Amino acid sequence: MTTVNDIFSLYEEYLSKAEKLERERKPGDGLLGMGKKPADDPCHDEFAESLEQALDAFAETHPSADDVHKLLSYIYSAPAAHKDMLSIYWMLCAVQGLTLSLIPLLTPQAAKEIRSVYSDDFPRWERLPVQKQVWSALGKVK
Repeated sequence: MTTVNDIFSLYEEYLSKAEKLERERKPGDGLLGMGKKPADDPCHDEFAESLEQALDAFAETHPSADDVHKLLSYIYSAPAAHKDMLSIYWMLCAVQGLTLSLIPLLTPQAAKEIRSVYSDDFPRWERLPVQKQVWSALGKVK
C-alpha cells in the first residue's frame, strides 16, 4: 500500500540525486554538445516512472480527501524551491500532470485553496500546457 509518506520519500530520493548532479556539474558540461549535462541523467525518467506507479497505487487505496490535499499541495509547491536548478524544476513541473486523476478526490474547499496558491506560484502567462490542465481541473471540483 502506497502512502503519502512513501511518495514524499520518492521525491526526497530524486531530489538528493538530482541536486548532487547539479552541484557536481562542470562549467562546460553540455556546452556545444560536449560532456554530459545533468538533464541527461536517467534519474529524471526513473523518477517520473516511479512517481506514476506510486500515484496509481496511492489512488487504488481510496485515499482520504485530507491525504490527497496534503499530497497535491506538496507536489504543486515542489518546483518553486528549485527554480535555480532547471533540470529539476522542469521535471517537477512536468510530473504535475500525473496528478490529474487525484484532483476530483479533493473537497471543493481544498481544491479552491490549492488553486489559489497554484495561481500565485504559476501565473497564467507562465503556465505550461500541463499546468493549464491542472489549474482547470482544480476549478472543476464540485
